[in-house]
Amino acid sequence: MNSKSKPSKKNNFFPPIETLGDAQAVAHQGTWAACFVTGMTTIVALASMLKILPAGIPINAWSLIDAALFAVIALGIYRMSRVAAVAGLIVYCIERVYMQMALGPKFGAGIFVTILLICAFINAIRGTFAYHRLKQS
Repeated sequence: MNSKSKPSKKNNFFPPIETLGDAQAVAHQGTWAACFVTGMTTIVALASMLKILPAGIPINAWSLIDAALFAVIALGIYRMSRVAAVAGLIVYCIERVYMQMALGPKFGAGIFVTILLICAFINAIRGTFAYHRLKQS
């Protein structure tokens, strides 16, 4: 029995990339992650500006610049930019570390969403690099 006839295990977090279509689909997970970060950052920044959030949360109107940065990253990943994919992961991880230092360690739904978004940004890197590699061959 050869390796092609064995049933393959499907990995939903890091799916295999064999075609250009696979690469685009996997990379677009990063697009959606960046769009999610853009939307949530915008909502929280506006809530902070309207004084809806409690004092002490390190989010203000300057966070709208961060939201715009992630919108640009989303567009870059959508266009299969390797630089945008790497920037998305790096910027997101730096921001999470900053938030952990500013607010203290919190577990629960926040850590679950963080892990999902990090996986999506990693897939954006995998997908964009695979896309360019497959496009050349």
